[in-house]
Amino acid sequence: MKDVVDFVKKNLGLDEDEDEKSEQETIIVPEHSFYEIVLMKARTLDDFDFVISQITEEKNPIILDMSQLENESNQDFQLAGEKLKNLREIEGVEVILLCKNGKNVIIITPPEIKLVKKD
Repeated sequence: MKDVVDFVKKNLGLDEDEDEKSEQETIIVPEHSFYEIVLMKARTLDDFDFVISQITEEKNPIILDMSQLENESNQDFQLAGEKLKNLREIEGVEVILLCKNGKNVIIITPPEIKLVKKD
């Protein structure tokens, strides 16, 4: 049966040379095989430092609820904001505010992942 299919392909001009087949095969290996999207709440600055390590070292995007940090310690919340600002400037991470109605929920992604904001 294979011979019949090959004969038909050859007569219709659908048969490719073996050299062309080997040239067309390309293997693309992603730099990072998978991403874990981490959902968490920042209760302390230690939690926020964990977020920074996930972004810079593990290259995982984070969806972070910062409302509890803001309610418990306004000073820590402002310090976390400064750390986010530095991350954006130095590391090139992206940060977008997702929700503000009583909750400060943000998404932070490493430079390898681009966020597209559409209206």
